[in-house]
Amino acid sequence: MGQLGVPGWITFANVEEVFKPGTLKVVKAPEDMVGWFQKHPDLQTSKPEPVTVGGARGEQFEVVVEDLPKDSYGPCGAECVNIASLSGGEQITYFNEANRERRVIILDDVRGDAVIIVFSSMAGKFDVFAPEARKVIGSVKWGGP
Repeated sequence: MGQLGVPGWITFANVEEVFKPGTLKVVKAPEDMVGWFQKHPDLQTSKPEPVTVGGARGEQFEVVVEDLPKDSYGPCGAECVNIASLSGGEQITYFNEANRERRVIILDDVRGDAVIIVFSSMAGKFDVFAPEARKVIGSVKWGGP
């Protein structure tokens, strides 16, 4: 929860596998993750814009979940879209349909890895939460050898 009392969340992930849209099958993440999001049948995305996080370049865009198929199901349950498998399949990233706004940032080369950052808040509260999320993301310094 942010200082202003607006609930929201930020996720950083190295995505190596994604759920094939409309299935429970996990496949190797594509080289073009921005394109994968844009072509996903259950997601609507805005036009990608350039962004830099901690010196790493990438693209950012808005994502909305709309009109899920009636038989939508999977590890995240009903009324959500399975996105990626994390931590060796022990956790998943998903977007639920519930009244949320989210921004996705995809960095193609953070010390050789692709990194996805997602921040989200309830619709109508996103404009208050987003500046707080940007402060956190703006403070990122990529470590390692």
